[in-house]
Amino acid sequence: SSSSSSSSGDAMLSGELKAAASKLQKEQAQRAEKERQRLEKERILAERQRQRQQQREDEARAKRLEAAAAAAAEEERHLRDLEENRGVSLRVQLAAAPASADAASSRGIKRAADKLQLPPSVGESLMSQNAPKNGAMLFEVAASNGGRTHAGVLEFSAPEGVVLLPEKVATCLWGLPSTGSGSDGGSSSYTGSAAHQAGAGSPAAAAGPSSSGSRCSGQVWVRYVRLPKGTYVRFQPELRAFHDAVGSDPEVLRSSLEQCLLGYCTLSQGDWVQVPYAGETYSLRVLEVQPGGAVSVIDTDIAADVGPSIETEGYLRAQEEAAARDAERQRQAREAAERETAQALEAEQAAEAAQARRQADDAAHRLQLQAQKAALVAPELPAGSDVPHVTLLFRLPDGSRLSRRFELQQQLQQLYDYVDSKGAGGLLPGAYQL
Repeated sequence: SSSSSSSSGDAMLSGELKAAASKLQKEQAQRAEKERQRLEKERILAERQRQRQQQREDEARAKRLEAAAAAAAEEERHLRDLEENRGVSLRVQLAAAPASADAASSRGIKRAADKLQLPPSVGESLMSQNAPKNGAMLFEVAASNGGRTHAGVLEFSAPEGVVLLPEKVATCLWGLPSTGSGSDGGSSSYTGSAAHQAGAGSPAAAAGPSSSGSRCSGQVWVRYVRLPKGTYVRFQPELRAFHDAVGSDPEVLRSSLEQCLLGYCTLSQGDWVQVPYAGETYSLRVLEVQPGGAVSVIDTDIAADVGPSIETEGYLRAQEEAAARDAERQRQAREAAERETAQALEAEQAAEAAQARRQADDAAHRLQLQAQKAALVAPELPAGSDVPHVTLLFRLPDGSRLSRRFELQQQLQQLYDYVDSKGAGGLLPGAYQL
């Protein structure tokens, strides 16, 4: 009894030890799994941190490269400007603002329609480089919308960081102001100047009509340039009323253009100029200037030419497009008729071919029937036979005639089989009576 109790206690103790060992192993496995998950999480976080750091370094490197490329391009431009401008280089970004309309007229200054008012620091920079040695100081003005033109300088009295733009320069950069227009001439509402300068589809092409003050906003780049003296310019009026009022008299046209050009220092391809005449002001676009795309018009004889107006070109283009549409409709109608004719001919040919096949099949079927019927007919008695017989004459529907001797005891069906074996004048078996 004592031995049995001892064995039972040992077994219980062994079971408890096994359970404890199993629990310990499970807890150890859970702790190991938690530690593995913690380490994996830390690894993922560290990898993400490394990727973010790498991305920041790549972005910083790209910015440094971009800045270096921009600096190199700026240095190249600076050296090119020094070479082209005989040792003078200036390029500044300034806030655009509208100039007062009477800033120059009240002082009797000529060629003021495209003269800028620049800050004193710009004048000091140019004077330090002896810019007056190159003659009149001229500038390229570029807006963020892609508009680009050229201008002279009125004075260096604008607030620092600001350039005051006259109406003509603003118009060349941002398009004609919306002032209303009629077919009888006068001011225009066309606002596509920058589109013609920067190319169709450029941001400038989307510039809408506005007043000078609202258009003169944002930053513009002003760059000192030397321009060649112009030798030729070709204008395009906005409205055909210009040709009716001014262009009809060559002498009036010449004097009007001369008077207009006396108000400007420069002309650039894509510019707009205003030509006053008989109380009206007409807008003309600069289609072409020579030499190059921008010229000085100071102290130079320049040949001028005036092409068809934008309004006329639009009308002619609409006429051409309408004619092209009519021609296309006629072509399509002609092709449709040709297709219908071809389809009808094809259908007719197909019907004829089907009819020919049916006729061939019918002829073959008739020949087959004739052969079958001929096999059913007993041989004809020879002439002068003593066998009682009768000679029958058959007149067929096609006008032909058949004659044959038949024995008196032959069945009537033999007559039908004989006629059928000869074609029955085109009739099928069962379709006629004897």
